[in-house]
Amino acid sequence: MHEFKSPLSRPRVLVGTLLLLLIPTIALPQDPARDKLVVETLLRLKRFDISDNDKLRDAVLRHMKTLGETDRFVDLAVKFEVKEVTGDLIKLAQTYPNATLGVEAINAVLKLSGTSVVEKALNTDDVASSVALIQVLGQSTSPEVPSFLIRLYQSTPRNRQIYVNTALSIARTIPGQRFLLAEAKAGRLRPEVTFAVGNALYASADKDIQARAKATIKLPTTADSKPLPPLDELARLSGSASLGKALFFTKGTCAKCHKVGDQGKEVGPALSEIGTKLSKEALFTSMLDPSAGVSHNYETYSIVTLTGNIVTGIKINETDDEVTLRTAEGIDKTFKRSTIDEIFQTGVSLMPADLQRLLSVKELADIVAYLRTLTKK
Repeated sequence: MHEFKSPLSRPRVLVGTLLLLLIPTIALPQDPARDKLVVETLLRLKRFDISDNDKLRDAVLRHMKTLGETDRFVDLAVKFEVKEVTGDLIKLAQTYPNATLGVEAINAVLKLSGTSVVEKALNTDDVASSVALIQVLGQSTSPEVPSFLIRLYQSTPRNRQIYVNTALSIARTIPGQRFLLAEAKAGRLRPEVTFAVGNALYASADKDIQARAKATIKLPTTADSKPLPPLDELARLSGSASLGKALFFTKGTCAKCHKVGDQGKEVGPALSEIGTKLSKEALFTSMLDPSAGVSHNYETYSIVTLTGNIVTGIKINETDDEVTLRTAEGIDKTFKRSTIDEIFQTGVSLMPADLQRLLSVKELADIVAYLRTLTKK
């Protein structure tokens, strides 16, 4: 008795024959199993081009829609050169900027459509999505990314978060670090990125860049007039959680804007579970460079009224007729839209960026030690 072999395991000529038999059936009522079979059959052919065959292309697209947010979706987009899903790939990259899936998605976008679609995606008022896209670009190994990021950086984005994250993505490569070091030496490193860039270059794997950065970029000093150590050094410090708690509610001024449990003011995000959400290094960054990563829904806006008054705060309510901002003092101010000349996102956190001037290095470490105890119960 002869062993039965599936058509998909026979020579390519039979695979091609199977495909020819399948094509007429694609016009029949949609059948996910048949669409999957079409895709699997195409993949067994070394060469295939579905660009001129609408039936095959529709079958591939229908099958891809069943895959959801998966590596398989990204893989098929590249193999079949399905540019129609570029928007879906960008959303994947923005949703998973620090995961393999997101990096594969942005690489697929760049392979299919280049940087032009990325540039269009960045042309939005949605800062969080732009930051996520810039972060995932920094993870990409696509050759056109470094020059694209440098062009974006040199355009000096209005939003500080975008600007800082662009610099950090550039700093992920040695050539990018050399570019930023040259910017610093030429005096072109803007104050809003100095802290982030300084820390990135201080931690460079290239010892020459590291040494030259330390000689060129000076980090701010603390309350005890000592230079602020780089983030990687701060993250290695041990602090006292009990002392940190006392500082949080007094000298550190943290409770003026943040709540822990039922204590503090509700201006910035509640911190009752912050120890679960952020790493030790991220906690130091959020304290020392708060505008580098403003939490979603806590972006700062400025309203310019028709009479010339300017009020800055977090947008806590918005209707067709009114906008309400909560200021750094915790005061809610409501404006009729008819009185507003301009409203815009500042990209700068309400949280003061010079907290290190109030605290010593030891006290900063104590507060972080306390924050790390605030975990989900």
